[in-house]
Amino acid sequence: MGQRSHQEPDQESNADRMRYFVEQVQERGRLGLIDELVHPGFRNHTVEPGQREDREGMRAIMAALHDAFSDLRVEVLHSVGDGDLVATHKLFRGRHTGAWFGVPPSGNRVEFRVMDLVHYRDGQLFEHWAVADAVSLLRQTGALP
Repeated sequence: MGQRSHQEPDQESNADRMRYFVEQVQERGRLGLIDELVHPGFRNHTVEPGQREDREGMRAIMAALHDAFSDLRVEVLHSVGDGDLVATHKLFRGRHTGAWFGVPPSGNRVEFRVMDLVHYRDGQLFEHWAVADAVSLLRQTGALP
């Protein structure tokens, strides 16, 4: 996929925009695209304590993800778009080779699922809610028995 701009005519759906974000930012780590794809007024409604809920917070989470997990692959299992809302069910796979929010690298292969709901405004991610399988991930890294 070539680089897309949120200012292109409405030829693509918000579900297409979300897939592009997953492929380019979440999987490939192209953090420079965040300013283009994420609205300046972005708000993440499901941040952990101590994390920022704005666009810079998203950039920090994506950077931490790529610092902690090498060979990262993100598979969109399901995606449903309804106007300005897009829901995705994703499977993340990688190797835990860096610290992940205080959990030292284990070298283990990990996979975890995430369900996201994103509200788009003006073709950009504007609001975000997520449910992640954090317990499974912590078990795979060795942080939980």
